[in-house]
Amino acid sequence: MNRLFIHQLVFRILSAPIVGVMVYLLILLINNDFTELKDIFSSAEVYVCIGLAYLSLESMRLTLSLSEKWLSRQVLKRRITLQIVGTLLISLSLIILAIWAYYKWVIGFTINASELSIFVSIYGVIGLLYNALFFSNFYLNRENTRIIQQEKKLREKLDADFISFKNEINPDLLYESLENLILTLQHNADQAEEQIDYLAGIYRYSLINRHKELISLEEELYAADHLIKLLNYKYQNQLNLLNSIRDTKSIYLIPGSMLVTIDAIVRNTLISKKSPLVVRIYLEEGDEYLVLQHTINDRLLLHQESLHAFARLQRSYSFFSENPFVQVKAGKENYIKFPLMRITADETQTIHD
Repeated sequence: MNRLFIHQLVFRILSAPIVGVMVYLLILLINNDFTELKDIFSSAEVYVCIGLAYLSLESMRLTLSLSEKWLSRQVLKRRITLQIVGTLLISLSLIILAIWAYYKWVIGFTINASELSIFVSIYGVIGLLYNALFFSNFYLNRENTRIIQQEKKLREKLDADFISFKNEINPDLLYESLENLILTLQHNADQAEEQIDYLAGIYRYSLINRHKELISLEEELYAADHLIKLLNYKYQNQLNLLNSIRDTKSIYLIPGSMLVTIDAIVRNTLISKKSPLVVRIYLEEGDEYLVLQHTINDRLLLHQESLHAFARLQRSYSFFSENPFVQVKAGKENYIKFPLMRITADETQTIHD
């Protein structure tokens, strides 16, 4: 309730004088007596109208505040009706009492019915307008609250996806690597040792950086190189990662971005000696996106877990950039575009701390 405009001090101070002067002008218009218009600032009646306006507006404000607590569980239509009737009855009763007292004790005679009806009619209309302003602001406030709650829930979902993505361990990669390792141990112990080093490097990288929000492209490419070398034992060196970016230290990604993306590409692409997989990394013209490009050669049955991980990665990037993480398929080429994030030296220090 305190967020509504009727409770703001500036509105409460300025609204009554404006309303009071308008009421005074309306009374002059109704009585067809503009001779007193030149004396508006010296006329006692205008100050009486301002006082009555304060009484009317404040009584309605207090009535709405109290009824808000008592009627909060009522059906909205019933609540609106009761609040409008209640504010008008209380404010108009006080107005009638105040006018009667003013005429009785200050002017010295009783106000007639026609004059009283003018005051009641004008302040009744003001009461309706005041309620209209209150409920329009109330509805706007409620709609904004609903939108904020929706955004909060969406944010919480994205946050959960983000945490899930960062803490995710790829079991398929682990099991497949162990299977390849078993086969390699039977023929070449040195190659088996290399595979263990690459596999350990990938998971060590994931564990060390899982609490970081961003990490440099240089470190991501280092981990991605380990992944390519590990997968090449299975695909007989048919995987290649070509990087044309020189300054990889100033570009930042979510930890694991390259690993998840390359893993999704490899698992959903047919790879052979005649159709090797070449993934190119470069900056899009205009330096708005980091692009991974490869030729499309989709499998008949796609690997769903890798696609789910890739989708979580897409949602996670909405935390850090207004530009979307996008995948564009044009002709025979697939373009995966990471929104470019460059970080200053101070921000870099904050991330590492």
